[in-house]
Amino acid sequence: MIARASGDFTHLFDRAVAACAAAQQLSSRSAEAVSRARAARASARRVRALVTETREAWAIADLVYSDMRGEVERVARALRDSGVDNSAAAATVRAHIRFVLYDGGLTERDAEPVVARASDWVDRIYAAA
Repeated sequence: MIARASGDFTHLFDRAVAACAAAQQLSSRSAEAVSRARAARASARRVRALVTETREAWAIADLVYSDMRGEVERVARALRDSGVDNSAAAATVRAHIRFVLYDGGLTERDAEPVVARASDWVDRIYAAA
């Protein structure tokens, strides 16, 4: 059974998770567009434009992930402070994020990178204690 401290997962947490998933999708699609353009031997101008868009998508994703990291760390600290061990806390965060993302219609391809990052952040909070 997964423990969950009530009130730890706020609407802001869920919005940060959804924004990260959207940023993940945008980054993936941008990188794929560059690959397709190169494979199709698109003009250098077109490839440069796509590369620029990809870099911008990555920059946005970094900002969004930073916001999500703060939320994940807040929840991890609350779980740790309430006596939940590392593995249970990581499982709780993963389960909640998966619920938010899969319920929102995302596929495993776009959801699991977000879940993996969040799990790593939880582990870092516990390691720092």
